[in-house]
Amino acid sequence: MSSVTIYYTPLEKGAKIIGIQGRAPVVRIPETIGGLPVTAVGPYAFAVKKERPPAEKAEETQLEFSPVGAEERKAPVVQEEGWAIEQLFLPDTITEIGSYAFSGCEALTLLHLPEGLEVLSDHLLADCAALEAPALPQGLREIEGYAFYGCRSLKRAILPESVEKIGPYAFYNCRSMEQVHIPAKTWDLGTGLFLNCDHLRDLSFGRCRHIADLISVLNQELHLTIDFENGETAKLLLPDYQYEYIEDTPARQFHQVNYGTGHLFRQCIGNSDIDFRRFDELFYLTRREDEALMVLFLVMYRLEYPCRLQENRKADYLQYLREHFLWAASYYISKGDLPKLRLFAQWGLLTEETAPPLLKKAGESGQTEISGFLLEYGHRSFQKKKKTFDL
Repeated sequence: MSSVTIYYTPLEKGAKIIGIQGRAPVVRIPETIGGLPVTAVGPYAFAVKKERPPAEKAEETQLEFSPVGAEERKAPVVQEEGWAIEQLFLPDTITEIGSYAFSGCEALTLLHLPEGLEVLSDHLLADCAALEAPALPQGLREIEGYAFYGCRSLKRAILPESVEKIGPYAFYNCRSMEQVHIPAKTWDLGTGLFLNCDHLRDLSFGRCRHIADLISVLNQELHLTIDFENGETAKLLLPDYQYEYIEDTPARQFHQVNYGTGHLFRQCIGNSDIDFRRFDELFYLTRREDEALMVLFLVMYRLEYPCRLQENRKADYLQYLREHFLWAASYYISKGDLPKLRLFAQWGLLTEETAPPLLKKAGESGQTEISGFLLEYGHRSFQKKKKTFDL
């Protein structure tokens, strides 16, 4: 049985955890210590400079609690080395957690944050390299700077709608992150939020605000979903691009040279609005230079979410689908995406000539639901009516 000592400071209305001695794979902090409700976690309380590998066999953990007067420990003490903590459960009585509280907990995969927590302090989860998708409290209001710094396994950050402020570099070096949602209430967004987030692909915004600044450091393919205050929703694909700096020796200057269409599409994205007209005008360019699947997604997004889509541009997108219809429909059949087939039918692309090969594709792919839809649609739409005569 492993032994862990939790140091705490008695407060007027509760207890504040200020440090830990000894570590274990699973740590559960009780709601009360010494008859006092646990209401706070101090800075660096669970931080460690170096963790040993996780124990091969999880043992039962015995927690001991040691009170420490505020005058006895004025500065936080960070453990030099200790066993890895893999799961940490904090009671919902806690309303405050100090900065760097879990810094260096590289093996932490499960962290229960208290429901009453309103602020994620700066560097709170710095270098928690194994944390993939922490559940954030629904009443969270603020995420301070560098809160998720170096969370290399973090895959998505679906922020609660209550979040109003996100500090600078909050997700700096989250290199595995793929998905982020910025709520409509978030009015204050710091710089460099997604710096070095190389795999970030899907971003959704509860309102059109700060978008150009946020994506300025991202040159990979991006899929944006944006809600507007009038109730409209836009979904846009921004192609990737590459760049390099070339020296102009006589002028002693460097010039950035871009490769790919992505930088042009990004010029259509403002901080508070989108130039949809210019975005749609660039379609000829991405159609000529970008890979087919990327172009298909761009076309489908604009037709599914036709925010400020002009009729002539809508016709261009539909014409592209007509020209590549069997390939596009076969792709969605292989993915089992029945809603896309329904859209094709709604847009008049599913015809008596194209339905049979698609039905064959659905059968070969084992997509019975799509096969049923195609059969029913063909029976309803293409069956020749019997001739009738008036007597």
